[in-house]
Amino acid sequence: MLEVMAQRPTTTVRVYPETRAEISRLAEAEGISAAEVLERLVARSADDELLDEMNAWDAAHAAELGALAREPYPLEADGRP
Repeated sequence: MLEVMAQRPTTTVRVYPETRAEISRLAEAEGISAAEVLERLVARSADDELLDEMNAWDAAHAAELGALAREPYPLEADGRP
């Protein structure tokens, strides 16, 4: 017996026809719904934004991080790392 998945509420989003066609193409290629394609794209955008913020932080602190990398690794009393 097939189990029916509960439907999540949805809403309408207006997009250009060529954008809708690309969403449909992606959905078909992945075997998922258009809503899931959009959900993945939104999540990817958030991930990209976080990565950009991390890269900006790294760039702003490059000199500090470089200095830390040049410091010798602290050894324990018996000479092991």
